[in-house]
Parts: sequence; C-alpha cells; structure tokens
Amino acid sequence: MKNFTERQKLILVGLITGTIIALLIGFTFAYWTWESTSAQRTAVSFTIGNGFSCSADGGGNITSNDVQLMPTDCTDTAHAIKRTVKVSTTQSSGKTIYLDMGLKVNDIGTGLANSSNFKYALTTSATGCNSGIVASGTFQGTTTNSEVGLFNMKKYQTATNNDTYYLWVWLDKAETSTSTQNQTFNISLTGSCTDEEPAPITSSWGQEVDRFTTVNFSQTSVTNGTNGLYLFQPTAADTHPVYYYRGNVANNNVLFAGFCWKIVRTTSTGGTKLIYNGTPVDGQCTNTTGTETQLAETKAFNSSYNSPAYVGYMYGTKYTYSSKSSSNLATSYKYGNGITWNGSSYTLTNTIDSTGTWATDYNTLNNNHYTCFNDTGTCASVYYIYYTNTSNAYYITLTNGKTVENAIDEMLTSSSNTTDSTIKAYLDSWYTANLTSYANYLEDTVWCNDRSISALNGWNPDGGDTTKYLYFGAYERRQSGSPIVACPSVNDSFTTSNSNGNGKLTNPIGLLTMDEVNMAGAAGSSNSSYYLYTNQDYWLGSPYSFSYNYAYEFRVYSAGGLLYYSVNGAHGARPAVSLKPGATLSGAGTSENPFTVSLS
Repeated sequence: MKNFTERQKLILVGLITGTIIALLIGFTFAYWTWESTSAQRTAVSFTIGNGFSCSADGGGNITSNDVQLMPTDCTDTAHAIKRTVKVSTTQSSGKTIYLDMGLKVNDIGTGLANSSNFKYALTTSATGCNSGIVASGTFQGTTTNSEVGLFNMKKYQTATNNDTYYLWVWLDKAETSTSTQNQTFNISLTGSCTDEEPAPITSSWGQEVDRFTTVNFSQTSVTNGTNGLYLFQPTAADTHPVYYYRGNVANNNVLFAGFCWKIVRTTSTGGTKLIYNGTPVDGQCTNTTGTETQLAETKAFNSSYNSPAYVGYMYGTKYTYSSKSSSNLATSYKYGNGITWNGSSYTLTNTIDSTGTWATDYNTLNNNHYTCFNDTGTCASVYYIYYTNTSNAYYITLTNGKTVENAIDEMLTSSSNTTDSTIKAYLDSWYTANLTSYANYLEDTVWCNDRSISALNGWNPDGGDTTKYLYFGAYERRQSGSPIVACPSVNDSFTTSNSNGNGKLTNPIGLLTMDEVNMAGAAGSSNSSYYLYTNQDYWLGSPYSFSYNYAYEFRVYSAGGLLYYSVNGAHGARPAVSLKPGATLSGAGTSENPFTVSLS
C-alpha cells in the first residue's frame, strides 16, 4: 500500500458500484435488477503515514439474484437496496481527523436524473430510511461524474472508531412516469479524510455555527446541554447546509414587517425561516411567554375531527367514522379478508363467521376487516372495521367498488388538497392584512404537512391490529429522535409554486413542523428552557395520529414539550415565514437590539 504525507487527503473508492437494467412491467412501472462484477471492489482500506488511517466496507457485491428494484418503499426487501456500510478510522494519541463521504454518480439515465423519486438515505437505523438519518436526498439533477454528499467533515478524536451505517437506494412508490423505465445507473462511494482542521463556518448573519456536535434529539436541549447555532448533520454536504438554533438562546430575534420574530433555521435554498413572536415595544422584541407571543385568537386546526383527512393543512375526500355497539354486533355476521365488486354490489371473500359473542370476535378481525353486517356477505355498501374494543366497532363505509386502500389514498394523498383547514384560512387572512407589501422579502419555501403513515395498524386489511391506532410519520420520528428537514412527499409540501412543491398555497406562510421544534430543543412533554417555550399551547403542522374517532395534530404544549391534541381544539397560532437568500440581517439579534431586514 502506498504511503502519503500526513496532511494529504485520501480518497475512498469503490464501496458500491452497480448497474441497474430497467425492464418494463405493467403500464407505468419499471423493473430493475442491480448487477455488479467481481472486479468492482466493495471494501477498501487506505493508510496515511505518520499517524492515521481510514477504511470502508460495503459488505460485498449486490448481484441480480439479490434484489429486484421497482417503485416501492425503502424497506421492501424484495425491491429496494439496503447495504450495511462500515467505516473505521485509527489515529495516534491526541490526533484529530476529519472524514467526508459521498456517492459518485458514474452514470445515470436521463429519466432517473430528472425524477424526484429516485432516492438515497444513509442512516444509523437498520429498520428503515426514516429513522437515524445521517443524510438523505434524491439523484434528481445529477449527471455523470457528479456527487451527492453523505456527510461532511465528520470529526474523529479517539484512537479507534468503528461506525456502522445503512445505505438505502430505492425508487419511491410515488413514481409513475414511464420516463424512468429502461434506465441504467452506476454509483460508487467516494470520500476523503484529513488531519487538517477545517475553517470555521458562519451564518449569513455573521454568527459562528457549531459544525461538529452531534445532537441527540431524543433528549431535550437541557438534558444534553446544547445551546447555540448548529449544523444539521444530514445536510452537511448540501449546497446550502441547514443551520438551526437550539436551546436557551437569546440572539435570534428579528424585527420584520413591524413584528417580532425568532430565527428557527436556514432552508435548503439558503433562506432564513422565522416564527412569529408578537409585536415590538419601542423597537425591542422582549416577548418570551404568554399570549403576546402568538396571534390574537386561538383557533382549531380543523373544525371537524371525525376522519383521518382532517390532519391535513388542506384536505379533500373524507371518510368519516361510524360505530356499532357490542349489543348490535353479537349476531351471525360474516367478516371477510377481501372484497369483489360486480358493478352494483360487493361480495366478501375469505370469510369467517361471527361466534355470536362480540367479546370473542372483537380481537379476531385483524385479517377480516370487511363486513356487510349481515349473514350473506353481499351488500351494496361495504364496511371496513379499523378499530375494535370490547364495547364497539369503528368503521368507514365504502361504495362504488372502493377499497380501504382507495380510501386512504383519497384522504391522505391524491385528492387531499382541495379545502383549506381552519388554521390555514386564519394564517392566510393574517398574511393578507399584514404582510402582502413585504412579499418581495419572502421565499417560497416548503411548509410540510407530512401525512406519510408510520403504522397502519387497523387500516391494514392483512394483519392490521384493530386494537391500535393509525400513526403518521412525525409520530415515529418523535419516538426515535430523528427529525428531518426535507418533506417526504410533494403532495404534503405546501408551496405557492409547483416547481418546488404542491403549489397549493396562496401566500408563502405556514406552521413549523414537529421536526423543527424537536431540533430547537423539545423532546418529551416539557422543556421551559429553550427559545420556543412560551407557556402556551400552539399548533404545529405535523399530523400525529387518528385514533378510533379523533384526528390528532402535534402542538407545542404549554410546558414546552411535543404533545398532540384533537384537531378541533382551540390553540395558539404562531405563523412562520422564510426570508429570501438575498435578505440581509443587521444588528445583534438580542431582544434589545434585534436584527432588522433589508434586501441586497
């Protein structure tokens, strides 16, 4: 092995190299296998003289017999790629080294390069691409020999380090375009390490950013002693890395448009996201707690609550719940695993018969959710039972050949953005009255209302536990302490333009997400020592769950924690906006001398 000088960077090559060959299946989806040759190295080790070495191991080649890649979820072991990536470093006592790692695109088809659904994620979680995220993104816009970053200047100080990551590569199930068919790609891992300390980085408003601290988001900012401006590590190698404030900070105050705001974070396009914090007194922004930190009126998130659709910042088709008591269920009903539709009526398939005792039946329906509430198994409208207990069955009504999968799609994806929520209408009205003349200061950033599902439970017709609730993606991320800044789907990315989101907004204003408040310092049920604590309850834009009869949304609880509440409850509204990348902040950022905004 060739030796190099101590300060010279090394290049890690050849971890993962593959070719995807696309074949057509169905009408709109492509079918891939990943092939590699024995000449393509998947484990390399380099040593740099005088005190340090780095190595990477991708765990072997992926052959065409290992996986068949097609539009799906990243955890689909039959159709998505998952690789274990082991990174090791050694260095002499007292030496610090820094490691970069990324994916080099050696070749990529035009259809894949133009798709926002050809994705990657590097995680510390072996169970999925949405937990323990180190880096994630898409290959959209890449070309031959371009690179996407996984991490940047990761700091190692101990003599021996062994890190295990999981690399996920998949075409998301949202992909339907035929342009991604018959495409090829070839990628490899690339990286470098050095013992040269990198230069410090500062925000556009001149404050130094902590680029090395790895925050444990499962804990509050008080518990892990994190207070300041941090680099969000999963974005470290991005064109515009995200910087975020966390903990008990007092230098993120902004006076803009006649109102006080707090800087929350930067955006992936270089903008600066702000949250409303009341009105100034003699040019100072001194509000910390109380109703002065939010808009004048408390509002429901949505006035109705009896459908999963009502977790939406906008919503469309609604399937509302109904229920039957145990006294009306102890009959000779049939329950089916599936249904058929002949154009006028449903027929249950793979049926079981009631025992005549609901106390026996209620927890045996995990594979038999469909019923006609009769003993024939045929009906014009069919009923899908998603939740049961000893006293009741809760269900939705399906007509015209619809299945439960159709209902979920219509409520949470394809037709879910036609009607404004109560809270959206309120924010739009406030914007029109107060911020219209400042529109040229604001960027069209994404306001995420992530309706991805982390646990279907009773809404899964095949083995779905009818004694458990439907949970959304932010619920899982709160549990695992794995916040994200990129919205998982275009449908849930609320923007005024459809070039970077769903284009459903009239005005560039929204709510913070659970993830952003988690990054700011909240974790459990309380934290009174971080800058988003106000001793008030106020809404966030992240869905939590649908129980047996209520839609729940995340809120910041009056004690400062991340909790949830039924969407029809009245809570505070703290609108958020994002300053354009060209906006200049002048001042100290303190309550007495807040930043003021100008355009360059």
